Amino acid sequence: MAGLLYGCIDVGGRKKRKERQFRHVAFTIDGYTNEELRTRYRFGRESIMHITDLLAEDLRRKTQRNHPISALQQVLIALRFYASGSFLQVIGDTIGVDKSTVSRVVTNVSLALVAKQQQYIKWPKDQQEFGKSKNSFYQRGKFPCVIGCVDGTHIRIQAPHENENGYVNRKGFHSINVQGICNHEGVSSDF
Repeated sequence: MAGLLYGCIDVGGRKKRKERQFRHVAFTIDGYTNEELRTRYRFGRESIMHITDLLAEDLRRKTQRNHPISALQQVLIALRFYASGSFLQVIGDTIGVDKSTVSRVVTNVSLALVAKQQQYIKWPKDQQEFGKSKNSFYQRGKFPCVIGCVDGTHIRIQAPHENENGYVNRKGFHSINVQGICNHEGVSSDF
């Protein structure tokens, strides 16, 4: 009887199926300046669009069933997660999607990025180079199974005339963020 009152059972005694509700996910990068985008996603507009173009085919759903999230929105969700290091629930609440959606999107974007690694990451070409690099790192610093080093730094620069705020780092001075990769000899040309 209570089921009839609350509408979860129809007159024939069968359980009513709950109607699916889809949230309309409508967030874009329109309306944000490059500085605001960098604060939220750690990338500017051009870089976000480049990443989206790079991954769009891999992130596109084969059907329009279940209201898929666009490639741009998937990239924004993943970048927000990477940039903030926050919980899936918090990212979902901020953007307006469920925690499970954020989890799936971050996984899909991460896998799509990993699939493109050969275009951007160069590893030693053969087992001999791998072995030589691993042995040298071990002999030099007792680091096992290391084949290369990655590090980043800020190089101080004079304030540019255009987009000056885009070059101020968290310590308050103007700089360019540089990342370097090298082998056991401090050389990057092998990679």
